[in-house]
Amino acid sequence: MPSSSAEVTAECLAVPRATVVRAVLTVAVSALLTGALFSYFYIEVFNAPEPRRLPVAVAGVDASRLQDVAGDGYRLVQVTRREEGLERLSRHEVYGVMALDGEARSVELSYTSVDGASVLAYMQPVAQRVSERSGMTLRVTNTTPGVAANASPGRSVFFAVFGTALTGFVLSQALASVGSQVGLSLRTRLSIMAGVSAVAGLLVSLMLDPWFAIAPGTFWSSWPMVSLLCLSAVTTGSALLDVVGPLGQVATAVLFVTLGNATATGILPMQFLTPPYQIISRLLPTGNVVRAVLNQAYFNGAGWQWGYTVPLAWILAGIGLLAMTDRRSRRSRRA
Repeated sequence: MPSSSAEVTAECLAVPRATVVRAVLTVAVSALLTGALFSYFYIEVFNAPEPRRLPVAVAGVDASRLQDVAGDGYRLVQVTRREEGLERLSRHEVYGVMALDGEARSVELSYTSVDGASVLAYMQPVAQRVSERSGMTLRVTNTTPGVAANASPGRSVFFAVFGTALTGFVLSQALASVGSQVGLSLRTRLSIMAGVSAVAGLLVSLMLDPWFAIAPGTFWSSWPMVSLLCLSAVTTGSALLDVVGPLGQVATAVLFVTLGNATATGILPMQFLTPPYQIISRLLPTGNVVRAVLNQAYFNGAGWQWGYTVPLAWILAGIGLLAMTDRRSRRSRRA
């Protein structure tokens, strides 16, 4: 080891200038890209959201006659009775039900406060225009009165899942640093990843169900899903770091911290995303876990399987990349 500051300085000066410049540029570009892309995706998604064919059930009148009143942002779904529309709402196939009653001269808009006040704010003006055109009065009914309008469980689930994805991202960076210093084997790294992910999933699931009752009755289903989400983030992040080096940190941050959370649909429904972002949301683990947890709690478990299968696919891909790079590294050492 160097015995004086002069020897330390000499060692530093021995490093090629090109290597130092490349390292500094990599760190700077990584930080700037991560921050800039984070700001860009969130601004683009949440700056001025508009519905894109938001499905709303209509009973008591031909839905096609009201499509021009609703506009292109809404897709009116014909149902024979209000009860049929409410059944679809309970499975989250629609986000509202407009029932026209000619005898009572009223239009009743049914919605669920689980979706938050923002969805109602977009649907109510449409129902108001329908009632004015029909010469009827408008009534608004919340089908889930037990969920306060300002509670927004979707937003709470979003933040809980955001923290889990962030845990996986941070763990991948820490393991890359510690692993290079200590020389952890792949089996040890995977064991740490699985253990931390299970604990992170446990803590978040306890918050969602018994502690804050955000998603009641989902503890045993949300624990494995949230754990798989954390594990998908850490395995993918570790694999990208092994394959492409420091830029893998940017790729992981974009996938799980920026794009994954911006398209998670906990704050606004899928129909408020542009078509490319809708595809991204279906492919990334974060949105699928958010929707699965909410649907298990409030919408009869519709689409719950995607909360398991999508993160699992990312985990298998990440472990496959890690195994390939580990095998290549051991061959290089033997050579």
